[in-house]
Amino acid sequence: METGFFDHQGKKKKTIYDADLNLDRTTRIYKTLNNLSNDSVHFLKSGELKEFSFSADRMRPLMAYINDNKVLISKHLNNDEFQASNQEAAIREFSANLTENLRTINKVQETMNEIEFSPVFFLSDPLINAYLDNQIPLSWEFHHDLVLIINLDNRKIIDTLIERGQKRIFLLNGLIDVTELAENNSYPDDVVIHKLEDHEKIREFIMVFKTQPPRRFLALDCGSKKSDAEIMDDIKFSLERGREAAWIRFNTLNRGDAVKILDNLNNIVKVQQTAEFHKKFEGHSAIIVCPGPSLAKNIDTLKEAKGKILIICVLHAFRALKKAGITPDIVIHTDPFSLKNLYFERDGQEKSQWDEWIESNDFSDVRYFITSSMGSPSMFNIPTKKILWMSPGQKVGAHLPIDVYDYNRVGGSVSHSAFDLMVEFGFKSIALVGQDLAFGSTGEMYADHAHLDMSEKRLKGMGERFEVKGFYGDNVETNNTFYFFGQSYEMFARELKESGINLFNCTEGGMYLEGFEHCSLKEFISSKKKNSKEEEISSIFSNVENSHGNNGVEKKAMRQYVSKNMSLGNEIASFIEGAMDIVNKKDFSEHKLAKFDKLQNKVIRKMKRNYFFELGLQRELYMLQSGLGADKSLDGQLAFHMDFLSSAKKFNTKFRKALKEQFRLLNDN
Repeated sequence: METGFFDHQGKKKKTIYDADLNLDRTTRIYKTLNNLSNDSVHFLKSGELKEFSFSADRMRPLMAYINDNKVLISKHLNNDEFQASNQEAAIREFSANLTENLRTINKVQETMNEIEFSPVFFLSDPLINAYLDNQIPLSWEFHHDLVLIINLDNRKIIDTLIERGQKRIFLLNGLIDVTELAENNSYPDDVVIHKLEDHEKIREFIMVFKTQPPRRFLALDCGSKKSDAEIMDDIKFSLERGREAAWIRFNTLNRGDAVKILDNLNNIVKVQQTAEFHKKFEGHSAIIVCPGPSLAKNIDTLKEAKGKILIICVLHAFRALKKAGITPDIVIHTDPFSLKNLYFERDGQEKSQWDEWIESNDFSDVRYFITSSMGSPSMFNIPTKKILWMSPGQKVGAHLPIDVYDYNRVGGSVSHSAFDLMVEFGFKSIALVGQDLAFGSTGEMYADHAHLDMSEKRLKGMGERFEVKGFYGDNVETNNTFYFFGQSYEMFARELKESGINLFNCTEGGMYLEGFEHCSLKEFISSKKKNSKEEEISSIFSNVENSHGNNGVEKKAMRQYVSKNMSLGNEIASFIEGAMDIVNKKDFSEHKLAKFDKLQNKVIRKMKRNYFFELGLQRELYMLQSGLGADKSLDGQLAFHMDFLSSAKKFNTKFRKALKEQFRLLNDN
């Protein structure tokens, strides 16, 4: 928990939801917390435990917001806005008070946390609430964070958690029947309860959340007989790994602007979708080439596969193949960030990744370059024979007026997208090459010519380093990110176990992957009794290309979709301006406040009509709900409303701009 509000810890970490935290907004959040902490301490000292629970619960989302976004008042201490405000003395005073109140609450929690759970708690609502008061961290998002309850036989604690606002609950073991629970109780529609029989499945279950994954988790053993400490450690380890995995996946899919796909509406009706190639390669073999350090061992052998086995490589392995005289059949890049806006340093000079990976390479003889519906529009214009696109991980198909195939085997990296493609294309045998997911013998992460960022900052961001079983049965060093990628492959292997698809790890180094046959690339190539002929592969591609129909119908549907949502954006803009105008004019008569509420509700209802609009503002909407629950004063309520409206206005501006440009392109082409 952050309590040293004036102890500046460096630059604020940028998140995909990076908030516009000016001095007024930051100060307001802290003042609200200070008032709630005063109430909480008062109720605690006077023994009014129910009121303490309510007050502390209102603090929790704000504390989570502060910690998750590194909201430090110290960030503003030296700027002109702060100096001009003459607020320093007052801010220091309530910050010191807040710090002391948090210490008081923390001390009580630490003392009570030593008390083990007893089934007798189920006999009393106050006891259940007191238990939860001291188990739930003071930084907690009831909508997103996860409670795992172990060995539960009484639903009372579930009911109490849901009553307090908890939305995500996992059950491990115990006698609770989730199906019966759902049928016989009127829980809110957004409550998610999963029952697990094996804690090893925790990671997979955490991945099912469609919106923001949990940042925090709470593991409660509520059985009459306590689980062994070693088992609890394993469970918490699985939760931590699941949380990390979910965030890697979420950031991969959402770190680009939520508007990004709107920038590609014209492209995705103009360019052929990869789904048209599904099941066209049954009986054939494919090799997925990645830029791991062991790739050098296989470069020469890959030449033997050319023309016999389809070769698909991720963009960052392309240069290494070209240097060796190998042209892959397919190059794939699905990262949502524009390479033109990403830079790296080499030999003391800063270079754009676009120059490094696109401008400096020749793709003219590559049959297909595959990009993503969330990719930069510039990726749809790579100078290659043909561009294809896919939708990895995002459930966009249900929200667009055309048929879109959403690929679900998302593991956090482009290599997983390539793997999913090869499965869906129907390949009988799929081999991985250069997919080390571990550090090389001299500490390198990537092959020569990959020229990827290995800065200390990036390495730190990939998590702690530890040893796992290696390709040869020895131990190799990996990190949290690579380990998750490997776990994703193993999850895919379990899923495909009965599919008849043969999976091979021919990396010849790096991490051992359960569910894959481990062999050299040479062994893999020679084991294929019926390798494809180059003409066969070319024929399949040509047949699919020739069968690609006229996209006139899709284009018309997309124009209608864009036009409709341009009108939606204009309506939202009008409601936002009307609501903000009331507050700015400070006319808070009953009539005007009723009108404000009506306009604000219209903004929220209208934004929920478009998936991408709602996705882009989900964090701000949750902060609005938390703020309204925390500060009941008129000034506080209006201030949190205005924060939301300001964010909605900015997003809507981007939303409308993107659609306007797409409307022009759809009509020009």
